[in-house]
Amino acid sequence: MGTRNAYLRYETIAVLSVVALGCLCVLPLHTPPFLVRCSYDLLQLAMPAQKAPPPIVIYMDEQATQDYQQKPGQPWSRAVHARLLDRLTLDKPSVVVFDAIFSEAGDPQSDALLARAMRRNGRVVLAGDRVSTAGQNGYTLFPPLDPFETNAAGWGTAKVYVDSDRVVRRYDPGDDQHPSLAWKAATISGGKGTALPHRRLSEDRWLNYYGSASPFASHSMSYSNAETRAPGFFAGKAVFIGGKPQTLLRGEVADVFGTPFTLWKGSFVPGVDITAIAYANLMADDSLHRTGWLSELGVLILVGVGAGAVFPRLGRTQLVCVAIGCGALGAVIAAGICLSWGVWFPWVVVCGIQIPSALVLSLVFRWPSHNSTAAALKASPPLDAEASHTSGRVLEIPDHALIRCIGEGAYGQVWIARNAIGLHHAVKVVYQNRFGGVEPYQRAFRGIQKFMPISRSHKGFVNILHVGRNESVGYFFCIMELGDDQKTGQDIDPSCYLPRTLSSDLRQRGTLPPRECLGFMLALTETVHELHLQRLVHRDIKPANILFVRGNPKLADIDLVTDISRMGETSRIGTEGYMAPEGPGAAQADVYSLGRVLYVALTGKSPDQCPELPTQIGSVEDPGLFMEMNQILCKACDANLTRRYPSAALMRADLLKAFHKLQ
Repeated sequence: MGTRNAYLRYETIAVLSVVALGCLCVLPLHTPPFLVRCSYDLLQLAMPAQKAPPPIVIYMDEQATQDYQQKPGQPWSRAVHARLLDRLTLDKPSVVVFDAIFSEAGDPQSDALLARAMRRNGRVVLAGDRVSTAGQNGYTLFPPLDPFETNAAGWGTAKVYVDSDRVVRRYDPGDDQHPSLAWKAATISGGKGTALPHRRLSEDRWLNYYGSASPFASHSMSYSNAETRAPGFFAGKAVFIGGKPQTLLRGEVADVFGTPFTLWKGSFVPGVDITAIAYANLMADDSLHRTGWLSELGVLILVGVGAGAVFPRLGRTQLVCVAIGCGALGAVIAAGICLSWGVWFPWVVVCGIQIPSALVLSLVFRWPSHNSTAAALKASPPLDAEASHTSGRVLEIPDHALIRCIGEGAYGQVWIARNAIGLHHAVKVVYQNRFGGVEPYQRAFRGIQKFMPISRSHKGFVNILHVGRNESVGYFFCIMELGDDQKTGQDIDPSCYLPRTLSSDLRQRGTLPPRECLGFMLALTETVHELHLQRLVHRDIKPANILFVRGNPKLADIDLVTDISRMGETSRIGTEGYMAPEGPGAAQADVYSLGRVLYVALTGKSPDQCPELPTQIGSVEDPGLFMEMNQILCKACDANLTRRYPSAALMRADLLKAFHKLQ
């Protein structure tokens, strides 16, 4: 009876844990978290090309700017637009959409030419500007200039809905007074998606990219390209005209956006492409729709109950096979539903978090009489003498045998431990009496509470498997995934295990080549940005806290993680040399630490010597890349907050530019 009760208790823990993990990865609903965004992005790879006649995009690009002798960064002469519009009118396109703002008066003669060209065409749709009101939540609409508004077939607002990672996934329908540019154009063209006007604001539409970031044919506006198309080339087609920024001046904002394909292709698309895709979606009424929160909650509970209850009953080999099969089946079902009905749900949370979590929990919480568990317990060697007692403290870590201490810091120790089935984990023990008082110790524990639910939401976070505390003795502990060994990687021998960190790499090699620095800094800046999106800061980013797990860098020593705060509102905890001069607590302080880490890895010097360069720059590998990365780290470490990167995402953007130059 006791065995059965224990089994039921393990099963309940597994079910509740899997359901809770799934729900935490989906929230919040209004701002899609990383795994939810991944669910949408990956499905775009499976979407078929558009079946209806696709729009044509004409770029006001660098070539056209040179051919028409326009000044970069300045409004184009509207006589040039009139000339192109007259050429299009000869072919009678279904609609001509200008994704350019004509709200201010220009040269009177050129304005008159463009207004007459619009009247002759009769199917021109213009963009109105929507400008946010400074210091307020509202905005102001600026319609096209009166001569243009009068002669055009209509106008709409030219704005896009950008997520926190600057990727456009959702369609912006406009407001209750003025529709978006894409909706207005589709209405004039008789689009299926605009047949019921009330759907414009009542439905949450997600863009269907048709399997590509730029699914439509494009041409330069140059007189040697678009204007020379054969007669009838544009007949009956929707034509979109807009800018395509190439080279930007410092501080200039580009009308370019990320797409679901940007993460692995690194390319951005102009706003006119987004407008054309939204128009095509409305014409065919094939936008995507996310399942409602009740449906998603039902799926998460169903998977949690099913996996949490069934997995612990399976043998180890059978368990792994079933888990892999369920994950693959979930991905296939998600793709099938999206392709058939245009509906998607956060399937990566199910396949990438819930099912693997159920797998791990099932390996940990197994029926006590299970043969494999008994065998593993018999195979476990006795603890070291220190494993049971250290400095008078009795360490009790549930279901884990502490083998030996592998690291010690100001606030605690790190042990290598073996669980009941023989898997090795790292156990961080944080002692209350090593803090200046009770409140800093409690603050450290609250940081772990906030970090654990997201610890497996990103590849750059060290996974926390369990957290517990012993109030009578005065410590809390975290059971975490174990990092690579310095020599053998994940082939762990506890008796000689030494964790591989960036600090250990630098001790062995002195410095790292610029290309290697660029690789791990791209990963670290993405990880820190994701941490900041969760409204948390690390406060102690340094080489010793960058752990390699299966060769991938991860942020470790997370017991100092806390809420983002303003300067001066957080305890001055961290490591001198890597701590920002204004102190920890704000996101920019973590960016400062990232810059110091890059400096140490790139030069081999101590962090306090930044920005001093090595004496012989010419002898370093890739001197050009070295100097470009030095500029990035100098900006990240700038003592003046107004000149420092305001976010890790912007630092990563400059690193990506350096990366693309190498391709």
